[in-house]
Amino acid sequence: MRKTLCLTPFVWLAFASPTFGAQGNSSVPELPRLTLNNFSPGIRDQIDEALTYARSHSEDAGASGRLGMVLQTYGLLQEATLCYRRAAQLEPNSFRWTYYLAAVEGDQGRCDTAISTLRLALHVHPDYPPAELRLANCLLASADWDASGKLYAEIVEQHPDNADAHYGLGRVRAARRDLSGAAEAYRKAIELFPDFAAAHYALALSYRALGKAQQAEEELRVYEKNKTGAPPTGDPLMAEVRALNHSATYQVQYGAELEKQGKLEESLAAHEKALEIDPQLVQAHINLIELYGRLGQFDKAEGHYLAAIRIDQGSAESYYNYGVLLLSAEKFQSAEEAFRKTIDINPFYAGAHNNLGYLLERRGNFSEAETEYRRAIENKPSDRQAHFNLGRILVNQKKYQEGIQELERTLEPEDENTPRYIYALGAAFARAGDRENALRYIRQARDGAAALGQSALLTSIERDLRTLEASGKPQ
Repeated sequence: MRKTLCLTPFVWLAFASPTFGAQGNSSVPELPRLTLNNFSPGIRDQIDEALTYARSHSEDAGASGRLGMVLQTYGLLQEATLCYRRAAQLEPNSFRWTYYLAAVEGDQGRCDTAISTLRLALHVHPDYPPAELRLANCLLASADWDASGKLYAEIVEQHPDNADAHYGLGRVRAARRDLSGAAEAYRKAIELFPDFAAAHYALALSYRALGKAQQAEEELRVYEKNKTGAPPTGDPLMAEVRALNHSATYQVQYGAELEKQGKLEESLAAHEKALEIDPQLVQAHINLIELYGRLGQFDKAEGHYLAAIRIDQGSAESYYNYGVLLLSAEKFQSAEEAFRKTIDINPFYAGAHNNLGYLLERRGNFSEAETEYRRAIENKPSDRQAHFNLGRILVNQKKYQEGIQELERTLEPEDENTPRYIYALGAAFARAGDRENALRYIRQARDGAAALGQSALLTSIERDLRTLEASGKPQ
């Protein structure tokens, strides 16, 4: 990792002290004066409590910093800036307060100042990727292509699974008119996080500039269906700021992040807390249909479905989540009705098309199922399960080449499902009479399943592998 500029506490004080207070230390900014009329009573009480504590502990950096965190989480960025400056001057060697100060400076569009502050923070803690990424973003916004490109490349080298860094590297290359290189970086970002909306849009622009009109249109279609998808920040310090937000909307956002981390009980608690604050928040009910369903609590999930459609009968996601719940309970006819209702409201809902295809296939309606799988892929080209389902149904129809092409699209990114997909691809080659590729992929699937401890899958793979290996032995 690169070396950062060493700055003494004296230089830090000179940089960070444009405001002078009257609380016993002339170099420390005073606490902000706040007007909180636009906040709900509960949030006003939370801010008042933090402010009172900071005033009564005027020499405690943590008290000022904590107030800054509370103000930041509710968007009071100028006021938070004063608190973080104060905390950083009371505790000059603290990475936390310097980093938070840089973050609110950057969020206010003050990139020149944020760059200096981020470099100070990284001098204290050189290996905090979110701070490095913020610095690279600010350098890019300041049109410093060389410095930003170098930093993005360093982050990618140290953290190759960082989708944001690949995206940033693509933006630098695009600014330098290296369109092929930009497209490569954007594709890697999307591979790491398939719902990365900004990367899909940027890739579309790169393809358009490269004269690849059809590929550009495909990326734009993906972007239009989800304009807000972004990778998780992976920033524990900012997660602490967000966790202080007591608004209902934030609790839903926080709960969704917890669900992505597999923390279902904690996610459920956050969503229930959101409904305590605002019982009419339909998204909380929608998410709880899925959460309670995954935890096997059918009655509670159904209760939230009924609450969701009472509030908003036009929510496709309510019917979709309810369909998944019914599917898990093997109430197949009701599930099909729910997925058809989802598609009536939103014809582009890929998951509903895929699940409807499964139900149709289960009934033996293979042609209709194939149509639904193709619609799922058309609306979400990265849907691996839809590619898998379509590939499998094509192989069963002895359309081996087309089926294998679909199954090959399931192999990336690598995750716990990859051995199952590789196994299916190997089986498809076996049915097509290509024993060499069948052995290659089934052995690869065996190794992957063994590494992940997937014992049931491993048993099936080894059984088929023994049969395939035996078939090639001389009689």
